[in-house]
Amino acid sequence: MKTTVLRTTLAGMLWAVGACCADDGPVVGIVEWEPALRRDATLYDKTDYWAAIAFSPSTGKYGSTCEWTSRVNAERVARENCNAADARVVVLCCNGWCALALGKPAATGKSGWGVGWGPDREKAERFALEGAREQVSWAKVAYSINAREMRTSGVIAYSAATGKWAYSFGYGRGDAARALQGCEAPDAKIVAGPKSACWMALALGDDKSVYGWGHAGNRADAERNALEECRQRTKNAKVAVSFCTNGVTH
Repeated sequence: MKTTVLRTTLAGMLWAVGACCADDGPVVGIVEWEPALRRDATLYDKTDYWAAIAFSPSTGKYGSTCEWTSRVNAERVARENCNAADARVVVLCCNGWCALALGKPAATGKSGWGVGWGPDREKAERFALEGAREQVSWAKVAYSINAREMRTSGVIAYSAATGKWAYSFGYGRGDAARALQGCEAPDAKIVAGPKSACWMALALGDDKSVYGWGHAGNRADAERNALEECRQRTKNAKVAVSFCTNGVTH
């Protein structure tokens, strides 16, 4: 296995084999990976998969995608999931991990951010965090994803009698049973999903007999959709939970 590990920030651009850059953003890094040549290697082992993260500086929203055999498709879907006019792909990788770190607004009023990529999650997140900290004093990793991660679906269960909720993702047909069990209520039912490779959210208000749920390619839009639906049915709607069916959120 051969890897090229680099990090990038808005302040400094690094060139690498297979890397490219835009005039208004950081280098987009690629982790090079050579599949094993074992005779028993499966087709999946020998296939290159891409992941990408898109970011909108004006809104702070980010969207991602994974398990694409085409780099172009990974870039396109990540931008679509971000759903913002200024969304652009800030990091992508092949057969590795990519990560995004965000920071509080600096004195200039601009939010600090950094991206990283590498053969494992630890390196990608560390490089992303280092990049963000070069711009702002406080930053944390927001999200990371593996290019070879399977796009999974998720569900949300809710009990109107108790107000309890639970969710599950990544277990296929087993998600419904796991979510219902997590509610610990006899009247619990699946109220959202299954939805694949996206963010999901549940909103609740004063009237616990009703709820609102939403899904989207990014967290902000999923929560907004859930709130809008809940507000049509009850007062004081708030997001109870939101999660992503793919990747690692912080």
